[in-house]
Amino acid sequence: MGELQLLPALRRLFGFPAFRPGQEQVVRAAVDGRDTLALMPTGSGKSLTYQLAAMLRPTPTLVLSPLIALMKDQLDKLPPEVASQSTLINSSLEPGEAARRLRDASEGRYRLLYVAPERLRQRSFLDAVAGIDIGLVVIDEVHCVSMWGHDFRPDYLFIRRALDALGSPAILGMTATATPTSEREIAAALGREPEVVRTSVVRPNLRY
Repeated sequence: MGELQLLPALRRLFGFPAFRPGQEQVVRAAVDGRDTLALMPTGSGKSLTYQLAAMLRPTPTLVLSPLIALMKDQLDKLPPEVASQSTLINSSLEPGEAARRLRDASEGRYRLLYVAPERLRQRSFLDAVAGIDIGLVVIDEVHCVSMWGHDFRPDYLFIRRALDALGSPAILGMTATATPTSEREIAAALGREPEVVRTSVVRPNLRY
């Protein structure tokens, strides 16, 4: 997908005139279905990259996000056209509502599906998601997969098994914190060799 196709989509869906450093490269990789590790500072627009990519991909995108509050905050801030095609599934939902949203996703209603990583422990959930034809899995705070890191989360250990259960979709790992050693640990834990996109920590004080 060329720049002229990405830029109009950015402007139409999100209202921004141009990409910030690193964003276009990450969006392009995600749309193309290439495994990618994006190292982008907090406030550099990480979430926009996968939100835009999800709207441009032919199949739904699954976003693994560690905090319910963060999921809800991201959904609340989405522009209307994107928000109408996005949903979340977490422990705050009644089982019947979660099942309904999964069913709607399998019928093509949603482009973006936010899920808490602990759901990956549930075989019934994986079986339901396997019927959605997920083409991209976004792993927010992907450094949490490293067993040697301070932010290690046991639920992240189930991601690799989940990827296999979903037919090995492309991955996009997002983090603001990763050393070369942790990059290798992330790749090994996920069983992938992702393209790495790094952006500078020096940035203008802009928010999107």
